[in-house]
Amino acid sequence: MASIAQERASQFKPSPAETVVDNYDSRTLGLDLLALTALFLVVVAYHLQNPVSLYLIQFGSAFRNATLQPVIVVGLLLTSVILVGNWGMLRQNPIRLAAAVVLLLFGLYVFVAVIFDFNLIGALLGIDQTLFVDRLRDDAPLEILERHLQLTAIFEYLALVAVVILWEPWKRLSLYTRALRKNSAPIVVAIVVIGLWELLINIFGIQEFLLPRPSVIAQTFAEVYPRLVSAAWNTFQNAFWGFVFGCSAGIFTGVISSRFTSFSQALLPLAVGINAVPIIALAPIMNLWFGDLNPASKIAIVAVLTYFPAMVSTVRGLNSADQSSLELMKTYAASQMTVFRKLRLPSALPFIFSALKVATTLSMIGAIVSEYFGGSTAGLGFRIRDDAGLFKYPEAWSAIVMASLFGILFYLAVSAVERSLMHWHISFREK
Repeated sequence: MASIAQERASQFKPSPAETVVDNYDSRTLGLDLLALTALFLVVVAYHLQNPVSLYLIQFGSAFRNATLQPVIVVGLLLTSVILVGNWGMLRQNPIRLAAAVVLLLFGLYVFVAVIFDFNLIGALLGIDQTLFVDRLRDDAPLEILERHLQLTAIFEYLALVAVVILWEPWKRLSLYTRALRKNSAPIVVAIVVIGLWELLINIFGIQEFLLPRPSVIAQTFAEVYPRLVSAAWNTFQNAFWGFVFGCSAGIFTGVISSRFTSFSQALLPLAVGINAVPIIALAPIMNLWFGDLNPASKIAIVAVLTYFPAMVSTVRGLNSADQSSLELMKTYAASQMTVFRKLRLPSALPFIFSALKVATTLSMIGAIVSEYFGGSTAGLGFRIRDDAGLFKYPEAWSAIVMASLFGILFYLAVSAVERSLMHWHISFREK
């Protein structure tokens, strides 16, 4: 009997990684950010699965980009799976189990509707599937599509409630109080700066073409954000792939440089020289090499911009391994690969991720600046330049705000990967 009880208890016992995540969730706002992301993605995914909400509703029209939609539904599935967590523990709570099932079913429904162009609820209602795939036409049966939208809204509301049940924010009020107390200074500074910005412009009568008021920027942003989301996504793709190629090359050459000193001595001066070249000087050259309309020119600029921080941080991190630990592993006749995998790489991860987080902002800067010098008219850089040239400064500032939001999201995504891979590090265990 005791063995049976132990076996059943082991089925519900979380793994060490899940225990660590639970501990972090009780001390940080990671779970809250995940739940808020899931809530946002549920609302966006609901608008993607019906052409009425996608073309006739302002919020839905912001996500009509064909390459953005698959990312949204895949992101919804990933956040849902992470939010659900340990299924063994869920079986002890029928309400949380039902919430997990509802959330995952909604994620699967919109995934099939967007990726495979098959709307299951529409098929059950006998609606022609071509109505969901094709662009909304003037002769489209709006009554049928609106009825479908109303029915799927019930599914959306259930998914939103499911996220809240899995989140349980009412149990985390003490955490919110501590977080608010800890971040009270930057919050107050931000409120004061924005308030003074608004007040001083009104007092001194500063013209809008010099500096718009924050209220004007916010109002303009609420009007134009649908077209800014698509432009920001086009720019972000160049920033992301440049980030991937630049950081990958930097980490790879950093590993080689730490192993072969002569290679490092030959490469480091060249890397420093390239990094010292202003990005404005590189943009026309890259456009000439790859072509103005070729995204490779923008990706190359971002790769050059992010390469140097990744390389230097990797070399420094690999060489920061504790000498006594190195000597201990040598006494055990550990191979070079074992030393690298067990000691040098874990020691270098904090340095590498610091470089990656810096590279997230650099990549967005590089992608936007590169669009100033020609190329596609669908990016944020072109839109900022075009709006500023036409004296549409509130629109230009709105585009800048959108670029900042994408940069912040990119930074948070890399930080989340860092926390998941480095939960054992002392910097996280002490929080």
